[in-house]
Amino acid sequence: MKKVALVFILFGWLGSVLAARPPKLTLLAPQDGASWKLGSRQTISWSVVPEIEATMYITLWGYNSARQVIPFGVLGEMPCKAGRFLWQVGNCPSRKVNPGDYFIRIWFFQGAEKIIAGNASPFHITSNWIIMN
Repeated sequence: MKKVALVFILFGWLGSVLAARPPKLTLLAPQDGASWKLGSRQTISWSVVPEIEATMYITLWGYNSARQVIPFGVLGEMPCKAGRFLWQVGNCPSRKVNPGDYFIRIWFFQGAEKIIAGNASPFHITSNWIIMN
């Protein structure tokens, strides 16, 4: 009888510990070093484990003239469960996007905690123009 009670207590404690851990968020695309053409449609994708009910915020970050990483603006919002956001590359309501190096940052709130993921290294936005010599 004591063993059964101990097992229930142990599983109850383990369940509460696991329930307190924040979900794991991973940016799947764009991958570091990817090249996306300005004006093309590309999928920004992520995974959240375990799956949760929350809103994912997708933002674009780039470099300023001093080579500091700064926010360019919000690209959109989706339910975390969607796992993807279709983006017309370069469409950023708050700022003009030129060819260059950029980062995607995604996040959601789990209670008061902000869970964030993004590129470790930049991806590239290239011109949609073909230059012939």
